[in-house]
Amino acid sequence: MSKRLLLALLTTTGLAAAAPAFAQSDTGTGTGEAANKNQTVSIEKVVVTARKREEDQQTVPISITAFNQADLDKLNVRTLQDLTYATPSVYIAPTTFRQDTLNITIRGQRNFDAPSGGGNPGLGFDTASAVYKDGVYYARAIGLTGSLFDLDSVDVLKGPQGTLVGRNTTGGAILYSSREPGPDLGGYVQATAGDYARAGLQGAVNIPLADTLFLRVALNSENQKGYLANLFLDPTTQRTNTQAALGYKKLAGVFSLKWQPDDTFNLVLRADIAAEHDTGSSYHDLGTFTGTVLSAGKASICNIPGTCVGFTDLRGQVIAPYYLTATAAGVSNPNSSALTYNTLLNSLAREQAAGFWTADQDVSNVIQGHYGTYSATATKSLGDIDVKLMGAYRTFENFGTAVSRGQPFETNTYSYGYPDYQSWQSELTVIGKAFDNRLQWTAGLFYFTERSPNDGGKLYLFLPSAGSAPSPVSGKQLTVTDWSNNSEQNNSYAAYAQATYSIWNDTRITAGVRYTYDERYAHIATQSVQTPATAATNAALVNAGKAAIFNPAGFTFENITYSGQSDLCGLASPAGVLFPQAQCAQDIRRSFHKPTWTLALDHDLWEGTMVYGTMRSGYRSGGINTQSINISLISTLPEEVLDYEIGVKSDWELAGVPVRSNLALYQTAYHNIQVLQPLINATLATAVGGGVCTQALFNAGNCLGTSNDNITFNANTARIRGAEWDITLLPTGWLTLNASGSYIDPRYTDFTVPVPPGYLMPSNSLNLSGTPIPVPTWQTNETATVNFGPDLGGLPLGDTIFTAHYYWQSRYLADMRNYNPVQRTFAYGLLNFRAEFTNFAHSNADLAVFMNNVANTQACLPEYTGVLNSAPNGTFGTPGTSGLLQCIPLPPRMTGATLGYKF
Repeated sequence: MSKRLLLALLTTTGLAAAAPAFAQSDTGTGTGEAANKNQTVSIEKVVVTARKREEDQQTVPISITAFNQADLDKLNVRTLQDLTYATPSVYIAPTTFRQDTLNITIRGQRNFDAPSGGGNPGLGFDTASAVYKDGVYYARAIGLTGSLFDLDSVDVLKGPQGTLVGRNTTGGAILYSSREPGPDLGGYVQATAGDYARAGLQGAVNIPLADTLFLRVALNSENQKGYLANLFLDPTTQRTNTQAALGYKKLAGVFSLKWQPDDTFNLVLRADIAAEHDTGSSYHDLGTFTGTVLSAGKASICNIPGTCVGFTDLRGQVIAPYYLTATAAGVSNPNSSALTYNTLLNSLAREQAAGFWTADQDVSNVIQGHYGTYSATATKSLGDIDVKLMGAYRTFENFGTAVSRGQPFETNTYSYGYPDYQSWQSELTVIGKAFDNRLQWTAGLFYFTERSPNDGGKLYLFLPSAGSAPSPVSGKQLTVTDWSNNSEQNNSYAAYAQATYSIWNDTRITAGVRYTYDERYAHIATQSVQTPATAATNAALVNAGKAAIFNPAGFTFENITYSGQSDLCGLASPAGVLFPQAQCAQDIRRSFHKPTWTLALDHDLWEGTMVYGTMRSGYRSGGINTQSINISLISTLPEEVLDYEIGVKSDWELAGVPVRSNLALYQTAYHNIQVLQPLINATLATAVGGGVCTQALFNAGNCLGTSNDNITFNANTARIRGAEWDITLLPTGWLTLNASGSYIDPRYTDFTVPVPPGYLMPSNSLNLSGTPIPVPTWQTNETATVNFGPDLGGLPLGDTIFTAHYYWQSRYLADMRNYNPVQRTFAYGLLNFRAEFTNFAHSNADLAVFMNNVANTQACLPEYTGVLNSAPNGTFGTPGTSGLLQCIPLPPRMTGATLGYKF
């Protein structure tokens, strides 16, 4: 793959020998229509708003990838997640178990580093790459999976955007905007149908209500059956689950009203409303890996649940062991009982026989959410000064269930909910120019606040190593952690200013600064319940230093009632000791502030070719982890980045062929990385035979009463190096070729864990210093678009346009020291075809047929750790143990057609 980067570098640096030979046209499209009319073929000008003003993308001194709605359709970009396959240095994937929550990674900067998948607990931590729609900040990663429709543009900005766009853009930002109402009556309607029961209907109508008042309404309805078939069956009760995973139903509407009494003023009101119901993520079983470390004196493969030890799960389903005989040397004597049907090894065999796009999950990870965004934007021109004032209100409710990793039994369930999220935002932006337009400046004020009462949900956990139904033996209870009474509120204030000055006609300098002040508040009242329990088992907890309160009432979950419960506070003191109930509710307040800046210099080598160098800093607000345990280890400092980027953007000719070649090289210094890791709470633990549990004794397995606490802290530093390229050629008026891609080398340089008093390091260590940050090293896109012109073969097809798009990525890097080598991910490529017939049958209708994943490639969505993860068990992630290889499959081959009509 290094040859691909070398080719891009040589192509771009070859500009020094190539004189500019064509003037860029604002309207040229490089299409067959231009060729048929003998017009000059040129590459289309792309307008972006990366600096809060409309500019040619080729004049902005940062790396940008921009799309309009036609581009999105051509490249099969239906959601923000699909930008992964069309945008260099961008990797967007759902958070583990949550189909509706996206982890947006740009240039290696990802969301809060949590071992379970990088998800943000409540409002505790902010994202690394900001998302703005129509100027409204979408602060949470929840609900970003809505369909992209009726859009004017999508701009993906690479690298820190901490001056004009704001904090929480250490990786970059995604800005997209809806089409505005206009003075012309018109609209469109479009229907889509495809396999997996895909059906969609969207449309928009633009209505001039008066000479100065315009209305636009855009609606979209879309649904598709899940492509991951569920095979679950309980043979003892004949209970089944046939809910296919990774399906969805989406409904959305954007209602816009624009008042424009004159050329100097307009007011736009928007209501953006959406609902989504997902059938949830699930996992396909790929195989097993066998370690060398014994499991309770038996073969390592006994680590896989149901292999050597039977159990009863949270639904009362009995899982008999797969093998009846297990020794240190190996396992034998498979069990013929029907109760062994849903052991993981039997589940694996069924999925392997049924094919790649299958799962075997008892309880589906279903999700539903309702979202509303309401905004008003007023713009006033005062000569050389434009003033924009925007206010917005956003609200949503979101509920779902995450049950294990596609397993045919239930041993842990996370029921989460955001019942009443609300945010308010206002921004004043003033844009001006002076000194005969040599100086262009922007200044503004920004305010944002959000709150989410009673969010967080509940975690029900029972490890199946008990060998029987849950019993009041230490480590074998059903343990319920309740975060649903936690609440958060965040406020942010900022002022910013940036200016670009033309030193000479061909040389410009840009400087900007932003100052941000953040306030965070959290009410934490985490509760824990252990059931079943008796007065005697509760007394044992009290004698161990845990302030447990015995409640003789039964506890019911999944229609099973357990007798008695021990109620405990889920928060610990700085010494690691659980608080009594009277002190359990805690209010945490933190404030953070930071200036961020930008400095750039760009120079036109000649017309159409610009070189630039940009330095900038970025800031991600500190956070409060409402799902952490120790009250003194619950917050983190802000993250900071310092980024250097050099690049060239050029429109030129090669042997008479118009070429656009953009190249960017960058390096980022990354400080105070926000992470959460489990550490061993040794405060209440004792050594075997008595005494203090030390690190040496724990490593030797000679400590009793230890537990894991989630500790939030800042790792020290990382560095990220990379390159991005984007090359477009128009060999003829009917052929457009594009090749883009990225290379990234991100590594933790100092990831040591500061162990606080009362805690120990886990035996497998957490020091990731020198290891890669898990992202694909290489990503490439190749697109070819052929315009065959009107009425191909004499048929009334209209203009026929064919597009082939291929995406390839290298394997997903991660720290593999605690994993078996077979758990590595693999590289994959996806090929899509699309044929469009515009003005089909000489009408205003457009027809498109498409095929995605043409080769039916079997590819996996890597998890946070970058491995084909294994089913969790008591020794998950411990070197030398066994496990089940699993992954979330990407979609199979899908075909469909879209028919639209413009009026």
